[in-house]
Amino acid sequence: MNTNERFQNVSVLGAAGKMGSGILYLNTLYISKLAINPENCNKCYTIFAIDRSQEQLNQLLKFTKSLLLKWAEKNIIWLRTMYAERTDLIENSEIIQAYLQDAMAIIKPSTRIESAFDSHLIFEAVIEDMELKTQILSTIKLNNPHNPWFLTNTSSIPIHILNHEANLEGNIIGCHFYNPPAVQKLIEVIELKNGNSQLSKLVYDFGKDLGKMMVPANDIAGFIGNGFFMRDLLFGIEKANQLKETFSFAESILLIDTLTRDFMLRPMGIFQLMDYVGIDVCQFILNVMNKHLQENIESPLLLELLNKNIKGGQLSDGSQKPGFFTYTKGKIETVYDYDKGMYMPLNELSEKINSHLGTLPENVSWKSLSRDPQKKEKMSQYFSLLAQSKDNGAYLAMEYMKQMKTIGKGLVKQGVTETDENVNTVMITGFHHLYGPINEYC
Repeated sequence: MNTNERFQNVSVLGAAGKMGSGILYLNTLYISKLAINPENCNKCYTIFAIDRSQEQLNQLLKFTKSLLLKWAEKNIIWLRTMYAERTDLIENSEIIQAYLQDAMAIIKPSTRIESAFDSHLIFEAVIEDMELKTQILSTIKLNNPHNPWFLTNTSSIPIHILNHEANLEGNIIGCHFYNPPAVQKLIEVIELKNGNSQLSKLVYDFGKDLGKMMVPANDIAGFIGNGFFMRDLLFGIEKANQLKETFSFAESILLIDTLTRDFMLRPMGIFQLMDYVGIDVCQFILNVMNKHLQENIESPLLLELLNKNIKGGQLSDGSQKPGFFTYTKGKIETVYDYDKGMYMPLNELSEKINSHLGTLPENVSWKSLSRDPQKKEKMSQYFSLLAQSKDNGAYLAMEYMKQMKTIGKGLVKQGVTETDENVNTVMITGFHHLYGPINEYC
């Protein structure tokens, strides 16, 4: 069986979730292009979209169709070549509707794990829980007679652990999509040592066809993205703790968040990013890494916040749950003060924080530079001026950036990945940073 034949029957586990829905769309897009190719007219293609809630699966179909429609409208010329023999299709709208009908017919929603027992490829995107993943993968392995290949979207769990615990005989690969998978360019690929080379080729061919940027990571807990992010957040917490003698808890959190966003030209401050991901998710990833790494990676603060039911994360409509901050239309409104057990209005804290940090050396921001064709030159000038500034914010930012460089270099030294460039690519592409942590700015 060649790799394209494996795509004739695919299952996506956790298909209605935040990550699974995007992975289902990418599979539908990839497989529908195979299915409508006249060369494959005698082949049947099926994707089982598997999740627990039929209601969510119904919503998933609407979501997938809306994304396929946008893609079809942008690729009408190619679609015309695929439907050239259909003389009944004349207008662009007719071709698009025919494509949508053909593509959506491939998807078979299911609430039963048994649907995966006939699939040749299994894309796993359930929650980041090793026991659950192991249980599901092993169940499919035991009951599927086709020796299926598994692609797991885990962002932290070592692949060799899943392989061993689920007895997958090397037919598993880490295929870590970034959120949201439908638009994020990055996929971290984590191969087993002496794993299935054909499976690796399938993943890279799949990603290339979809226009993804594939970055290899070695099978070490956390991989590149979370390997960096978890150490970044721990350093941010450490710096906030060092400010407690001068600032309240809320002020310390706001100061470091402002520093890492505005002074370091990031899209979010480190504490807002924790809220976005979910404090509970961050804690789970830390637990996984702490279990499998020899260094101590943990945060008592996150545990204490979770004990107070402060979890962060997002609601189903995309709005932000309370975490370190509360939000109105995506903007920070209040800051949690652990000592007082309440949220403090942002406007009561900002003046003191801004006064302590000082002013930016130039009027630039992540947003203003993100699409600026001269961003490299402007960043170089900005960080040169930042290094010369005597303001507290400039000093703290340069200190923070030096630690980020150390963390990035550490990932290469520890064997998480082979090159500095891979670290920088993940942070720039996956986390939308303007620059990688391993740079000459500091």
